[in-house]
Amino acid sequence: MRNRRIILVIVGALLTISAYAQKLTSGYLFPAGGEVGTTVEIEAGGLNINKATKVMFNHPGIKGEVSPVVESYSSRRKRRRLNDQSSPQLADKVKIKITIAEDVPCGMYDLRLQSPKGLSNKLPFEVSSYPNFIESKKSSLKQPNKVTSLPAVLCGYVTPGGIDYFQFSGKKGETIVASVKARLLVPYIADAVPGWFQSVIKIVDSKGKEIAYSDDYHHYVDPVIMVTLPKDDNYTLMIHDAIFRGREDFNYRIQLGVIPFVTGRYPAYGVAGKKVKQNLEGVNLDASKATVKVNKEGYNELYYTNEVGTSNAVPFYTLPRGIKLIHAPKDWATLNYYTAIADSLTSQSRVKRYKVECEKRVPLIIELIGRRNGSRIDAVMRLMDKRGNVVAKMDDTEDPNQGLMTFHADPVLKYTPKINGELYLEVEDLHRGYGKDYHYLLRCHKSMPSFNAFVSPAYITTPSGGTSQFRVDIKGRLRRPANLVIKGLPKSFTTSSLNLRGGRRWDVSITAPKGAEPKRIPIELKMEYPIGKGERERADVLPVDKMMQAFYYEHHIPAAELAVNVVEPSPYRLTVAVDLEQEIEFSINDETIPLKIMVDKNPDFNEPIELLIGKKNSMFSLEPVTIQPNETEKIIELKLNRALLEKRFKGKKNKPTWQMYISGVVKGEWVRVGKGRQIQISKYNEMTPIFVIKLKR
Repeated sequence: MRNRRIILVIVGALLTISAYAQKLTSGYLFPAGGEVGTTVEIEAGGLNINKATKVMFNHPGIKGEVSPVVESYSSRRKRRRLNDQSSPQLADKVKIKITIAEDVPCGMYDLRLQSPKGLSNKLPFEVSSYPNFIESKKSSLKQPNKVTSLPAVLCGYVTPGGIDYFQFSGKKGETIVASVKARLLVPYIADAVPGWFQSVIKIVDSKGKEIAYSDDYHHYVDPVIMVTLPKDDNYTLMIHDAIFRGREDFNYRIQLGVIPFVTGRYPAYGVAGKKVKQNLEGVNLDASKATVKVNKEGYNELYYTNEVGTSNAVPFYTLPRGIKLIHAPKDWATLNYYTAIADSLTSQSRVKRYKVECEKRVPLIIELIGRRNGSRIDAVMRLMDKRGNVVAKMDDTEDPNQGLMTFHADPVLKYTPKINGELYLEVEDLHRGYGKDYHYLLRCHKSMPSFNAFVSPAYITTPSGGTSQFRVDIKGRLRRPANLVIKGLPKSFTTSSLNLRGGRRWDVSITAPKGAEPKRIPIELKMEYPIGKGERERADVLPVDKMMQAFYYEHHIPAAELAVNVVEPSPYRLTVAVDLEQEIEFSINDETIPLKIMVDKNPDFNEPIELLIGKKNSMFSLEPVTIQPNETEKIIELKLNRALLEKRFKGKKNKPTWQMYISGVVKGEWVRVGKGRQIQISKYNEMTPIFVIKLKR
């Protein structure tokens, strides 16, 4: 999504500072869901979202209409008080009217806001089988929110130091479930420690006696209470943050009532396209067995439904077709490249042992999937020879594709055998836990990618006839240059900079043809890289949204799809007169790099366009250049920082490359943001395709 440029001017001073304004950013939804087959009105808060005109979901049965709230941080800014935890990142608000069709399955869906200039990040929107009950902010233990009918979804948000109270009637012997979604609604909060809403819930009877308490559910942050009521009474549920923080994005949804809740579905693993018979465990269930067949490979979620409603989601992992899966084998079952094992730590020894087939000097990689599939196991694997000597051991291995996880407990063990034959594998829980919910899957690989690749934003906003960019992030080690392959993009669209030359980040530009119809175009991005003599391998590039946790940590949150979102054209389009397939070479002795910038304007457009370096670095600079209304091209001179270039690269064999593009900005109106301060917002900001500059050897 393209950034919009602003110019910040401090009145009374001679200094002008340039910066990029933030993009359309959603911070919270309230309430963050609705009942299937109904229409619900919600509020979204964020930054620049009052420019939104549409709402987009990843399911066709959910529709939304947007109406901006005429209020923003800049228009209502006031002096902050002590303990004020509000944020300007949440100050812009819109109202959204959402209609959910009756055939939409219960679950979590992606909601994005769309403006004429781009799309926001996604936020989860839950479709539930229970009606919403909206809190009143004036509740207390003596005057709680009175929930007159169950089941229901309690919707609210906590304020600084606040506790929310809900009163409901219960009968002796009923098993009440209170299942919280809080961290799941806003996975990461950038300016909070810990970086999410750490919710705590408690249920008390009419005399204030505690009946149940929870501050998490196993290794999940969001708490769950399952309690059998001791008597007929009016009970009160309380919720607050563990350290009593609060504001609008500390919001929650609590499914409350005598509702189904599944604590386990066993086995939790299968092969894509094959039926699996499962045993169900939980509360308020009408069945103890189920048969499932999942066609999608990888991580899935299953639900249980009865006459009351739909249960919580339970993870289920499926292997690719063609792999033989052995469930709960006896001791010393054999693991190899063609056979996987699904098991649990159910033995009294709390250790499971297996044989592993191996070949001399052929890499052996054993992957354990457990915590990533909802298991409680914090697994440790030990690989031993026939004498019992430990030849390899592994505890935790980070999986960058699991952007919602902050504790990676599943190990991946790597070892190159010195002999042909068998080795022996032991699996146990680091904390010596055991039981059916300590389940796991073992799988062998001969090789695994040395890196993970991510593309953001997941929705690439491109003006008709114009250019936009997206970024590929590499987590791990990319040993050789690789090529990006885009599938699904029409032939009339052009791209630049698809050849990755190494490093952790690489930008790619997409240019839509003039007159392209505004629409959404789903695409796929794959990476093609060499693995040997004349051999190449392809790997998926995962579409993600980026979120920051606690001021520092950046996470890649998987998105539902990758798409180019073509929007209305701008009144001008920029190109650069170079061969985008070739690198522009320069010498360390050069003073400047000349470039010709061309502009294609609409006939009625006659405003000056300021040219700027779009991707700045310390090696290059550009004096202010303006394309006047009567001009269609301009020669610019990129000035080299020769002193810095010589210091870093003179005499070195490996010569660096830089990606670059030129922005063309039309200045817009001035906006007052505080006492003595104004910002000038860009009216338009377009870019050339990305080109690559290389220092000669």
